[in-house]
Amino acid sequence: MSRYIQIVTVFLVFFLVGCSTTQPYSNQVGKKSFENEDYMILAALDEQKSGNHKSAMQIYRILYERSGKLNYLIEATKISFLSKNVELTEQLLQEALAESPKSSELRRIEIGFLIQQKKNSQAQNKILELLEDDKSVRNLKIAGSIYLQSKSYELSLKYFESAYRIDSDENSLLHIIDIQYNYLGKKDDAIALLETHIRMQTCEVNSCFKLIEIYGKEKNINGVISTYKKLYSRFKNEDYAKKVVELLVYIKDKNGAIKFLEESGYNQEMLLDIYVSSRDYKGAYTVATRLYEKTAKIHYLGRMAIYEYESKKGELDSKILKSVSTKFEKVVTKMHDPLYYNYYGYLLIDHDMDIKKGIELVQEALLKEPSSPFYLDSLAWGFYKLGRCKEAKVIMDKLIKVSKEEELIEHSIKINRCVKGKK
Repeated sequence: MSRYIQIVTVFLVFFLVGCSTTQPYSNQVGKKSFENEDYMILAALDEQKSGNHKSAMQIYRILYERSGKLNYLIEATKISFLSKNVELTEQLLQEALAESPKSSELRRIEIGFLIQQKKNSQAQNKILELLEDDKSVRNLKIAGSIYLQSKSYELSLKYFESAYRIDSDENSLLHIIDIQYNYLGKKDDAIALLETHIRMQTCEVNSCFKLIEIYGKEKNINGVISTYKKLYSRFKNEDYAKKVVELLVYIKDKNGAIKFLEESGYNQEMLLDIYVSSRDYKGAYTVATRLYEKTAKIHYLGRMAIYEYESKKGELDSKILKSVSTKFEKVVTKMHDPLYYNYYGYLLIDHDMDIKKGIELVQEALLKEPSSPFYLDSLAWGFYKLGRCKEAKVIMDKLIKVSKEEELIEHSIKINRCVKGKK
């Protein structure tokens, strides 16, 4: 027996019997048949709660005998059935059905008892008889479960579909999907029904994850992404948003990831990183500005300075350079991060704004990361700008041995020419 069928069997037993431990009391308020009836009901409920099923059954039996109310006998029968007391259940069922042969509740217990005894054929006959009198959703689902347990998949599908047409319940839906997809080979029908349910009803967790599971088997990554988006839209669970971004990055859809992060507002740090990795510094500047305005964290101002500079390299003028340097100045006075020291220092050096101060800033960065080729290149470039070309060459010759970065090579060529006395 497959794990799914085992789950169905457990579901079926409890669905047949139901859960109504408070029913005997709630139905009798104001209708006492004898003096201690209320007290005995509470005693029976207490025994049930404590797991003393035999004692609870005895109390319900006494309640039935003294009041003549059938629901006490039904409750005793349920407890006996769930306790798997075969002889007593059979006896109580016969007695109760003799008094009320058309009771749907008793007939469902009888069907459950037959399934418990592995008398599936008789159970099928009984549920068909019950459906002739009571075509409720509950009974349709019971019929579907009984036929599913017997591997009569077409019949099972028929009853679950009938139940689903009435109440559009997710439980019926998932049974239909499992039968269609796993047992009848109607994969397209299963997917179409799930998609329609989610579109017309709502993205419930179980149905959406069932669709994700199927999309995964069908290798439909876009379908998986779309469904996780629906889950995030409804529940705002960050795990769902993270899945969306991970999958978009996996299929190298950076634009899709950016669009989702922009629209959802989820993880703006991640959005910032994607913009930077895509060299979209204008977008990165916008996000860094948003984060700085929201948090007032100084390192976002440093990121703003970097992205403002990188996004406007082709149109740099004194106004832009002043804007960038003003931001860097605020950053380096409040935090000692070598990244910003070096970037600001190189800016001052490369644009002849304040070469000596630029060198000092780069040297501060090198105190923290003395082996950084980027910081050493900045220092060499500062020496070159001051005409200290031999000092610059000593540094650059070491760098060229370990790195072939285009900018390093360009700097090295100019420094070597300077050493030779050429412009």
